[in-house]
Amino acid sequence: MSVFIHTTADGCAIRLKLRRTARKNIIVRSAARGLLDINVPPFVSKKSLYHWLNTNELSIKQLWQQALQISTALPAYIWFRGQTYSYTQVAVLTHVQWDAQQGFLLPLANVQLSQLALSTWLKQRAQTELLSRLQYWAQIMQLQPVAMALSQARTFWGVCRSRTGIRLNWRLIGAPAFVVDYVCIHELCHLRHANHGKAFWAMVAEYTTETANARLWLKKYGTELFALDNMS
Repeated sequence: MSVFIHTTADGCAIRLKLRRTARKNIIVRSAARGLLDINVPPFVSKKSLYHWLNTNELSIKQLWQQALQISTALPAYIWFRGQTYSYTQVAVLTHVQWDAQQGFLLPLANVQLSQLALSTWLKQRAQTELLSRLQYWAQIMQLQPVAMALSQARTFWGVCRSRTGIRLNWRLIGAPAFVVDYVCIHELCHLRHANHGKAFWAMVAEYTTETANARLWLKKYGTELFALDNMS
């Protein structure tokens, strides 16, 4: 893998990271700030590659300009299930893809659509994963709130009210499982204990030993989860 510079006819210096793992076609996509990833089949010579770049210069330049805009709009990395993942904007994608090894692939239509696609994808996962975990603990603890939902709140990770039920902050989709479990248990315990007295904390301790670790994790990394606000 190597990085080289392609200079356009009007003087733009475009940095490209070359890979040779493509099977048939040349594929170009955004890789990082001001850097494009170009994947070329092994049989394509350097002369043919430069000819292809010159022929497709307009589209390459447009992709590069869009990548520069998006790289400044999105955070440096994305939190998901307690891990940070890199991302790549891909011109041909119409929806978000995620892989535990490769990270996120985002559609590269424009800044707003890429942000919206990622935000929507993460909230969909939060709807499924966070609420299913809350329901799991409700069954274990035999405590059923009147409703379960997600929250857009900026000041709390979870809230429990007798009339409206429990709401979990959707940004917890970026947190590890032990943190999500702690927040679920914490809010469910409020169905029995409205305050944070000794009885409340004793009940929390019956179901998790990760209280201190979870609170520490949220204190250390919680603000980074709110970087997703720019995509809402």
